[in-house]
This record gives sequence, C-alpha cells and structure tokens, in this order.
Amino acid sequence: MLQFTNGFSCAMNQEKEELVISFVQQIPEIGEDGKTNNIKVEEVANLVMGKVTAQNLLNGLIEMLSDDDEKGK
Repeated sequence: MLQFTNGFSCAMNQEKEELVISFVQQIPEIGEDGKTNNIKVEEVANLVMGKVTAQNLLNGLIEMLSDDDEKGK
C-alpha cells in the first residue's frame, strides 16, 4: 500500500549508528472563510535504520535525483 507524505524529520542516536526518519502528512484545515486555520500533522511512518542502510538510502536518492536533473537539461 502506498502512503502519501509531504513532510519528514530525522534524528540520530548519540553514537551516530542509528537513524530515525519520521514521515508525516501535513493537512491544512480550512475555515468557512476559506483561510487556513490550522495545519494538522498526521504520522505516516517511522523508520529506524543502521548507519550503513541510511548511507545507502542517501546514495540511492542522490543517484535517482541527479538523473532527473540531467534529463531535464
């Protein structure tokens, strides 16, 4: 199942061996006047990974995103 996310935060333990990534969905609450009254934040997923996995994720994202940049040129 796919989950939509439009926000995230990261934290690392003191030993810098594990990383936590928390994904959230930020949902604006619109009042009767059409203005945003509040932004509701719902947790989508929390991931804990070791340093090596986090580095592999970083490298994979960099590779995928840099390919997109080059195709647009």
